[in-house]
Amino acid sequence: MLTRRNFIQFSLGASAALAFPEIGSAAGPDWRAQALNRDRNLSLIRPDSKEKATLCYWTQRGGWNVDGYRQACWLLRDVKYSAAVNMDTGLLDTLFIMQMWLATYGQKHDIHVLSGYRTAHHNSTLEGAAKNSMHLYGRASDIYMPGVSPVLLANMGKMLGLGGVGLYAKRGFIHVDKGSVRSWSS
Repeated sequence: MLTRRNFIQFSLGASAALAFPEIGSAAGPDWRAQALNRDRNLSLIRPDSKEKATLCYWTQRGGWNVDGYRQACWLLRDVKYSAAVNMDTGLLDTLFIMQMWLATYGQKHDIHVLSGYRTAHHNSTLEGAAKNSMHLYGRASDIYMPGVSPVLLANMGKMLGLGGVGLYAKRGFIHVDKGSVRSWSS
């Protein structure tokens, strides 16, 4: 029986194969690594601080670009308390794959970052925030892309299978993290 969920998973898998033809099969265990086998650029916007940057945090030729990585960490900082940490590089890779996937289909969208790293004090003041949130460790981000459905973004995140994905459809954003693979909606 083809359920809506199975159809979405099939569609996303087929899209991955089309977006990354060198992969051969989206079902293969290494398609995500193949997707990362290129320069990794992110276009990030922080609406609350009115900052915007397009940065390269990794190059195929030279590996990690320290300046680009630091810029990403700064944009993903706790803006309220002006505190930054070294963000999880796998989180950056997750954001990169999502942004690149959409660009492959002609949908170039900046990632709007609502939250990245959070200090423990900041996290404790937020209603509904997990006490041991991945935000506390620089391993999570709450994002949206204008013109892209949060449901689509959440499904992309789930298909990647690289960590947690929370859908906050009524509030118009998703949560992605590098914790255990799980999903929820609110």
